[in-house]
Amino acid sequence: MESPFDMTTWDGVTGAIYTGYGSAEGFWLLLCLVLVVVAIVFGWRHEEHAYKATEKKG
Repeated sequence: MESPFDMTTWDGVTGAIYTGYGSAEGFWLLLCLVLVVVAIVFGWRHEEHAYKATEKKG
């Protein structure tokens, strides 16, 4: 991973250190969001189909 500072040791490093700096985190976040939307759409379609199937029987 990339580092936001040019030191070769931990001496003098203070404060919070975010290890995801410069990584492909945005890609993985976008991929997760797309998968959540896909799961919602497929779940909605399945529920609609199941509802219509029980409606016809009743």
